[in-house]
Amino acid sequence: MHHPSRRILLGVGVGLVALKLWLVAAQPVIAIGGAFYDDALFIQLAQSILSGDWLGPYQNVTLMKGPMYPLWIAGHAFIGLPLPVGQHLFYLLACLLAVRAVRPVLANDSIALGLFALLWWNPMSYDLSVLGRVLRQNLYTPTALLTVAAGIALVTRADQPGTVRRAVWGLLAGVGFGTLWMTREESVWIVPTLVLLVACAAWRSRHTGARRKQLGASLLVGGAAAIALISVVCSINARHYGWFGTVELRAPEFASAYGALQRIEVGPALPFTPVSRAAREQAYAVSPTLARLREKLEGPDAVFWAGVSEPYTGRPRLEREIAGGWFIWFLRDAVTEVYRPASAAEALDLYRRMGLEINQACDDGRVPSGSRSDSLAPRLRPGDLKRFLQVLPEYIDYFVTFRGFSGQPGRSSGTADLLAPFSALTRWHLSASPEAPEVAPRVLPVDAFRLRLLQRIGKIMRWVGAGVAVAGLVAWVALGLRTIRARELNPAWIIATACLGACAAVVMINALVHALSFPNRSPGALAQAYPLLLLFGGVALAGAFSWSRRPST
Repeated sequence: MHHPSRRILLGVGVGLVALKLWLVAAQPVIAIGGAFYDDALFIQLAQSILSGDWLGPYQNVTLMKGPMYPLWIAGHAFIGLPLPVGQHLFYLLACLLAVRAVRPVLANDSIALGLFALLWWNPMSYDLSVLGRVLRQNLYTPTALLTVAAGIALVTRADQPGTVRRAVWGLLAGVGFGTLWMTREESVWIVPTLVLLVACAAWRSRHTGARRKQLGASLLVGGAAAIALISVVCSINARHYGWFGTVELRAPEFASAYGALQRIEVGPALPFTPVSRAAREQAYAVSPTLARLREKLEGPDAVFWAGVSEPYTGRPRLEREIAGGWFIWFLRDAVTEVYRPASAAEALDLYRRMGLEINQACDDGRVPSGSRSDSLAPRLRPGDLKRFLQVLPEYIDYFVTFRGFSGQPGRSSGTADLLAPFSALTRWHLSASPEAPEVAPRVLPVDAFRLRLLQRIGKIMRWVGAGVAVAGLVAWVALGLRTIRARELNPAWIIATACLGACAAVVMINALVHALSFPNRSPGALAQAYPLLLLFGGVALAGAFSWSRRPST
């Protein structure tokens, strides 16, 4: 069968890249000037980095989220590269590396180009409904794809020579994992995928001592890179804030305090409310450290957050029932405002005392409680499992069909003063803000055309992606059955399984949050899994195609 020459395929690939980059250049940045826990926080932290003050003076938000995205923003501003351009180029690199990693299991270059086109035109890579904002998912998604690609390369090259090349893939895996770990706090989802890929690589290298040593060297390089990257950030935090760590939400002291509050079982179980007002009242009585926060946690601010939570808790705002998605930040605000800790070390000592006091009261039987669990994960209460099982099918459908995509820009929000740092650091045009009409540039007819075309392409690619995912699931099952019958470890099936497992982990984690803590169904919640879903479907179909063409024995 005749296949197009590599020169033709390269020309098509370059054309696909150039077309998308030209179209997305019309997309503005959606700046949310009042998002002090998200967009505006990342801009603020990046400003501090650029000023040479690391993440700035210690406050409740300083170590609330990982530092990698502020570093990413600051790096772009320092070299003068517009942030959206850098993000698209990094995603392009991740797509190229993913196709390069799986190339040994693809039948020919035409299939490789098709897989690249599928990944590159992933509609969520140019979504504006959520991902058009200054959010860390724009770094997290390509980093996740790159990290998984590096793990895949260890599998596909397990029986090939090349110590340096395999070490480079190991280095990419380590740097990618370290970056993921310090970008978002739920990055544990990727660990099973990497373990499966490494185990498969070890299995394929088992018969050759040299290959085993090469794999060992790659893993050593990757592990050292991840540890070094994380340790550097921890050391800087220790110097500035007195704590050797990355994000306070991962600190055992904070997990102990929050887990202790969730442990209390008093009053009716309310949806989305891991710490009810009745539980707080019990905790005030046994924890002097928490009791000092009572005026703040039950005051006017509590009524405000209860009002935001009312659609989910089903309780009037004056009852002060606050959903988990907001209470965790409200608690941190209260500690900062009341105690005014000067460093992370002081703040974490307060959480340590809080957790110790409440857990001791629970252990002594002074407070009705369940078993101890030092975790931020919501505890399962009556009705929670049923609610989770009810939302899960629709959540999966939302993910697989790429629902939520929109290539049309929403409005920015905030005054000119709030939006000025967004313009300065992103070096890109912003969408219009009702409070600052002078900030938005005039939209040219060609830009409007590009936005409309992107929207149409995205709608088509939504269903192409969904079709590839569903067809890939069928191919994956068939390929798995043939793998079992042949008693032969098929690399394409392992790769597809690893990608599917990663998608399942992301969906399960976010569906649990959506059912138990706060509404969490959006392109932003699932961004990192969309390329992996496409990679799963594409590799499964390619693997089934290659196996079907094998001569029968």
